[in-house]
Amino acid sequence: MSLGAVLGLTLNWAGGEGLVDASIVGNVATVGKAIGDLFLRLLQMLVVPLIISSLITGVTGMGDLRTLGSIGGRAIAFYLSTSFLAIVTGIVMVNIIRPGEGAELALLEEGAATGALLAQAPKGLGLVLWEQLEGLIPKNPFAAATEGDMLPVIFFALLIGVFISVAEHHEGSKDASVVRRFFSGLFDVMMQMTLVVVKFAPIGVFGFTLYAAAGKGPAAFQVLGWYVLTVFIALAVHATVTLPLILKLRTGRSPIAYARALTTALITAFSTASSNGTLPLTMENVERAGVRPQVTSFVLPLGATINMDGTALYEAVAVLFIAQVYGIDLSLTQQALVAFTALLASIGAAGIPHAGMVMMVVVLNAVGLPTSAVALILAVDRILDMCRTTVNVWSDSIAAAVVDAGE
Repeated sequence: MSLGAVLGLTLNWAGGEGLVDASIVGNVATVGKAIGDLFLRLLQMLVVPLIISSLITGVTGMGDLRTLGSIGGRAIAFYLSTSFLAIVTGIVMVNIIRPGEGAELALLEEGAATGALLAQAPKGLGLVLWEQLEGLIPKNPFAAATEGDMLPVIFFALLIGVFISVAEHHEGSKDASVVRRFFSGLFDVMMQMTLVVVKFAPIGVFGFTLYAAAGKGPAAFQVLGWYVLTVFIALAVHATVTLPLILKLRTGRSPIAYARALTTALITAFSTASSNGTLPLTMENVERAGVRPQVTSFVLPLGATINMDGTALYEAVAVLFIAQVYGIDLSLTQQALVAFTALLASIGAAGIPHAGMVMMVVVLNAVGLPTSAVALILAVDRILDMCRTTVNVWSDSIAAAVVDAGE
């Protein structure tokens, strides 16, 4: 990561000074992204079979299905609580620092990026929630798996696991245990494959960091510097104070030792900006840290899909920043609406790069701000996406340890 950052920033500076042709810098950034994308594709190749086999193995390994309800209840309570705490942290920081005050709207609009990301019409929160509920049930689970649509895949895998357990306890059912052993074996194979892919992590991380540093450089931060700082401080407070306190108080574990065990997953999350893509490494690291596979196989795939602390915090800060830029002072009631909407929208955000941007349109729409304003902050979205994804994965990992200790 350091090598990619130093090389990328040096090339970006040399290109800006005219010492190196700008096209060469662009080509180097493109090559870096291509290298990183190859590594990310290796990880994404593992995600669907790993989620299916791990969830089914986890559910069938629980024995009593009431344990599933207990683990699920604890996990979802953790997800909602920490996401809400993250949003509150973000709102407090943006009200203290007020990064949007004094920001020149004309300069922001001049540097605004636009594209297909904003082409969709804004939707109401109710419609988004209904679509999430409807999308939970796949018309074709194999098509959902092919498209990488994780929520229906998780829902289907949970049902398979539950009914394997039901069938095994049903008189006259002789073959259900064969199905259980098949998925257990598949899970073992996928984890071994993950261990091999981990070896390529340094190359992938180098490529992505080179791309970010050479392609963007520090220029994007000049106009949006206070906004970036606000998001970064809020994420840092949540990641280094709130979540470690929860880990220490609920499990007795050392947050530093736990973070050290998760180094590979956290650095990969930072460089790829994809919590779904990082999932194989997160599972491997968390199990190595001593959390039981029965817990990781359920909590982590679910968390990678619906537990988005960093995304929820980021959306709340971004919406309040946009309001400040436009000179609109949101009331406490409106800020509470932002918090509630950001919490629900973060659950619906996919674990892929820039997904939070799409869901931010929903939050802006909820408080009557122009949805086109998302373009104002796209210039710095990549680096902030990397930061918030790291927080998302860190939160998922702590959720697994807390649920494991509670069981």
